Amino acid sequence: MDMMTKPRPLAMRRRPKQERSRERVDEILAVAMRLIGEKGIDAVTMKEVAQHSGGPIASVYQYFPNKSAIIGMLYERYSASILEILSDCMRDVDSLEALLDAVSNSIRRYHDFMKGEPALVDLVNAVHADKSLQPVDTEQTHVVVDAFYGTTCHIFPEAALEQYRRTLFLLIQLTSSTVRLALGMPEEQGRAMVEEFSAIVCLQMRHLAKG
Repeated sequence: MDMMTKPRPLAMRRRPKQERSRERVDEILAVAMRLIGEKGIDAVTMKEVAQHSGGPIASVYQYFPNKSAIIGMLYERYSASILEILSDCMRDVDSLEALLDAVSNSIRRYHDFMKGEPALVDLVNAVHADKSLQPVDTEQTHVVVDAFYGTTCHIFPEAALEQYRRTLFLLIQLTSSTVRLALGMPEEQGRAMVEEFSAIVCLQMRHLAKG
């Protein structure tokens, strides 16, 4: 399943073309992500990102007009990682049972991914809280839904397809919310919540498959 369709690029002041420029942008983003993990996203400033990435603040503004643009680019990269997880889990899905197994596995994989990168929780929360970035989140979700739907819609009766598409959109959004909630709980309790959510999603898909 090829889910690596790229969404519209976010608004950077300047997109790097040369290798040196790309390395500079990667350095800025890596520093920003580290600082988010250490201090929380609200405490991170453009000046601090410049200081820790080894350059003047002008070199940050050269690519990013504000902190929201940095957050947006980090979110773009986060979304690309999610697409890779889904692409791997949804490969060769040709039946309802295979789809349900793939959905459950992708939710578990996403939970493990987020657990391994704690700063991502702050990042996703920041995107949801920033009105200027909310359309980016919606667009990224539609990219995943379109890829998911195009590969699996043949499993469902035609009468259920419109509802199936809506279910997929909710699945993507609610998986993110559920996993972030689970990560704030004790390990066993959090994993139990993720498994319960996965079971609810699979139950809904079984219902839709019956028409």
